[in-house]
Amino acid sequence: MPLQLRATRLPLAQIDLNDDTFALTIPGAPAADPGLEASIAEIGILHPPIVQEKANSLYRVVAGVKRLRAIGPTRTACDCLLLAANTSPAETLAAAFAETCASRPPTALEKAIFMQKGLRWLDEDQVARRFLPMLGMQGDREQLGRHLKLLQLEEPLLLALQNGTLDETVARELAEMSFIDRMALFDLISLLSLSVGNQRQLVTGCREVAKRNATSITAVLDDQALNAILGHEASNPPQKAGQLMTWLADQRSPRLRAAEKEFETFREQLALPKGVSLHHVQAFEKDTVTLAVTFGNREQLARLWPSLRDILVDRGEG
Repeated sequence: MPLQLRATRLPLAQIDLNDDTFALTIPGAPAADPGLEASIAEIGILHPPIVQEKANSLYRVVAGVKRLRAIGPTRTACDCLLLAANTSPAETLAAAFAETCASRPPTALEKAIFMQKGLRWLDEDQVARRFLPMLGMQGDREQLGRHLKLLQLEEPLLLALQNGTLDETVARELAEMSFIDRMALFDLISLLSLSVGNQRQLVTGCREVAKRNATSITAVLDDQALNAILGHEASNPPQKAGQLMTWLADQRSPRLRAAEKEFETFREQLALPKGVSLHHVQAFEKDTVTLAVTFGNREQLARLWPSLRDILVDRGEG
């Protein structure tokens, strides 16, 4: 059955902005949005908030609390959509989630909070059947548990996930780790403001090295060379991030990285002229090397070819 909504204008004093019954954010999330405040000050609220009457002539916010907070002190009332008071809590929660989905894709954290709050009024099977299809998923408990597990993370990680500085895939991997390993990785991600790609490489690489060495991720990160990178005062965060990724590559494939460094030293010693390059085979599977020479045109090649051919013949390559 369609929701019963009607437009109404309400005094802001009667809207309880602290009632988070249907909020899809965690406590501690930023309440202000300067961009939204500027937009509302210029053109007003384009999409009215959804509210629902509760006791004592007050109204709780179902959706749109940021819009209401951004109105500013000069206004005393706001146009709202009033949801029928007899709408069940589960359907009211679904309305809050649908309103979010109508404006943008919901975040992983919003999905998790949506599932968690649904359990206040429905059992796990009911939540899975009623709400998971709204996420385009099959309604089973396994998917429900996968979402709820994110909420076991500590508040700093949840806030980072909510504001987009922590990748969802990385957050799920961190949730499987011990507290000390999880926080060691998160502190590094936060310190260097790592991109999504670097976050994933960091977590995957550290898990790989820790498993190979039968140690913890915290022990892997307690490395003298890494500490030197992070403590280098002349380097900015992007430079440190690049050096971190190089360090991690060394840890993941020490023999390959040693071979690459040795080859680079050998190449530098040759002092190759401009237009000449030297390459090794993939992963140094063979000791074969390829010398590539770039010519400006065919005439230049034709002029030098006799001498080059004699050299190649002398090497047994003719």
